[in-house]
Amino acid sequence: TMQSTVSIDRVGRRCDVLLRWPFSLNLRCRPERILRFLDSNKCEQLIAPQAHVASGLSEPCVPADSWYASSNPNPRHVKSVKVARLEEGKGRGLIATHDIALGEVVMATPPLVLVTSPLRQRPSGELIVDEIIERKLYGSAWFSVLYDGSSRSSMAEFQLAPADRARNGSQSLISEPVDALRHARPPEPVVVSTSTTVAAASAASPAKKKGFLASRSSAARRGTGSAVAAASADRPGSAIPEALPLPNRREQTRLAKVVKFNCFGDDTEDLAACECRGEQPRGHIGLWPEFALFNHSCAPNTSNYVIGDSMVVRACRPIKTGEEVTICYLGRPQLLPFSRRISILSDDYGFECSCTRCTAEQAHFEKVEDVYMELFEDVNEKLGPAFEEARVAGDLEAIGEVQRKVQSWLRRLYGLFRKTLLAPDVRHYVIASLYDAYDLLFSCVGALGQGEDASSLQASLKAIEAVSAGSDLHVLLAVRHLDCTVQQHGQDSALASLARKALRRAHIARYGPVSEELMSKLIALNRKFHVQY
Repeated sequence: TMQSTVSIDRVGRRCDVLLRWPFSLNLRCRPERILRFLDSNKCEQLIAPQAHVASGLSEPCVPADSWYASSNPNPRHVKSVKVARLEEGKGRGLIATHDIALGEVVMATPPLVLVTSPLRQRPSGELIVDEIIERKLYGSAWFSVLYDGSSRSSMAEFQLAPADRARNGSQSLISEPVDALRHARPPEPVVVSTSTTVAAASAASPAKKKGFLASRSSAARRGTGSAVAAASADRPGSAIPEALPLPNRREQTRLAKVVKFNCFGDDTEDLAACECRGEQPRGHIGLWPEFALFNHSCAPNTSNYVIGDSMVVRACRPIKTGEEVTICYLGRPQLLPFSRRISILSDDYGFECSCTRCTAEQAHFEKVEDVYMELFEDVNEKLGPAFEEARVAGDLEAIGEVQRKVQSWLRRLYGLFRKTLLAPDVRHYVIASLYDAYDLLFSCVGALGQGEDASSLQASLKAIEAVSAGSDLHVLLAVRHLDCTVQQHGQDSALASLARKALRRAHIARYGPVSEELMSKLIALNRKFHVQY
């Protein structure tokens, strides 16, 4: 058992999980924010020191195609946002410094720590804490500015530090005193692979230890990667003290909270992007300090995923100057009813979500409450299990009955939309929150060997574009919708033209305004990897 108060093994999942029914594909609506759950023993929350946060220029605009060149290293890019104190109760956040167009890179930032796996499986979050302590990264000024669950860390005083022009305009997160650390570079990214870690660990002592200080041997923890580096003060540019002591129990707990609230991971990288770059998709979990400053929305205005080792954040819709730039912490639960989302965010992150989507769904809940939760519960507790049982038994008649019941539920929902004159944006929010019903309907269609349900595809596509634009689910639905429209109405139809525009928007939101040649290649790859099954 652990010697500290933190459970290492329990992690929360985001949109990388399998969609609920077996004929759906393995999609990641958003890379996940890894959760470290605390044991029942409450421990004192430490107060983070005052932080000085810098957001600066690093590179001129990078042509979108270059992100997908063969194994091309990604430049640091943090020029579209700045840190600001938000309205009362929201602490700090990132706001746009200028109008940001659809597909524009908002941030591309290297990791502090990144653990990868050659398998399409997210590595254990324990490895991140091991690397932080092994390499004494808890002494990094970047690490000191991250949220640790305390109100003081979310409201910490900070200021924009001046740019260090000697380093190509790049700026870093620095902690006080400013004069002492203004020119200190952050540690080199630590990138390790579980293939090396596991092999080395198995060759080491057979004793199996758990906890923060398990496997302290450097041979057991240092892997090979694109930028493996020990965090020692004699390395040029290191901002970590030479003889930094191991953290005590209280500090270990704070470090675990930082990992809980700030790590992201996924079972695999974007398959189409990896194919273009000539890379094998990897499972990964990492800590990107600048990326961790984004606040949450259940309908964010950016999409994000890992390219190479960098976390790349793109605007999935136009963003106005001064508007807060947000990501989604939830992953797959982003497509749950608002009450479930709010509960998860409250339990796992300690805040009550009041984003535009949650507020709108709550305000109009009484208009659709006759169907909203009853449909969700029936799909998940009765119809879904009934479909799975019928699929295993090969009972097509029973599958058809499940399909008819789901269709009946959706007709009732649309009837309420018309009766209550619900605004289009709220309709999209509700449909996205009941996506399990559409997912089950698509699974029934696939099991019965029927053609795509065009109307349901269009409804779900619009809903996902409203709440999760730029996700791989958005891209997949856009590809399927175009293929279905062309099949039913022809290549040259007006509807096919609209479907192509929707497909283009989805790919720009995810990959940026790439060339027509690369756009066609990405569309073909997404069709190959996600549709032609």
